[in-house]
Order: sequence, then C-alpha cells, then structure tokens
Amino acid sequence: MVLDWHARRVVELSLNFFLLNNFPIPDADPESHPIAARVVEIAGRLAAVDHRFAEWAAEVGVPVGSAKDPDVKQDLIHELDACVAHLYGLDEDDLAVIYETFDHKDPHRYADRHAAVLKHFRRIA
Repeated sequence: MVLDWHARRVVELSLNFFLLNNFPIPDADPESHPIAARVVEIAGRLAAVDHRFAEWAAEVGVPVGSAKDPDVKQDLIHELDACVAHLYGLDEDDLAVIYETFDHKDPHRYADRHAAVLKHFRRIA
C-alpha cells in the first residue's frame, strides 16, 4: 500500500521503468533484518497459492497454499502492509495520511484496513 500510494502521487497515466527505478525502495537484507525476512515469508505465502509454485515455495521456505483461507489471507496482507511501513521508517501519523488520502473521493474507504494494519504495526514496533 505504501509504494502504491507513492506511485499514485507521481504517475498520471502509465508507469515506465524510468519512473519505477526512481521510487524509494527500502534497502533491508532479509538475512540480517527480521522485518525484511517476515516480508519475504508473507509475500511467499501469499504468492504460493497452489502446486504450480511448489518448487519456488520450497526455495523461499514457505508452505504451498497456506493462505487459502480468506481471513488468513487478509490478515497476512495487513501484516505485510505494517511490515513494509516499518521498513520505510513510517510512523502512525504517516500511515494515517496514506490511508486517508489513498482514495481522494472517499477518505474513509480504507478505515477498516488502516485499523487492522495499525494492530500489526504496533505489535511489530
């Protein structure tokens, strides 16, 4: 959500590699940074949806199909947002700006997601 929010501030119609290469990306090594390692694990679980990803999932060290339950999947997405926010060095006020301005027509559209992400964000801190 953080990178998506940033991209929406820069990109008007289409995204290209020139723009993408200039986006701020946290430089955190999963080998030495526990939050970065958790990002890899969560992203792996979300991506390894079925047996087609078995070899890749084994390489990442995650079980295949472990995020099939919709509630589990949603919770993992919220935790991923929280982890990424920490890697960007954001605080709770920054998160409020992101979630309240992500949809400029409806500032409350992501209120539930914001609350769920904050729970993980505070636990991780």
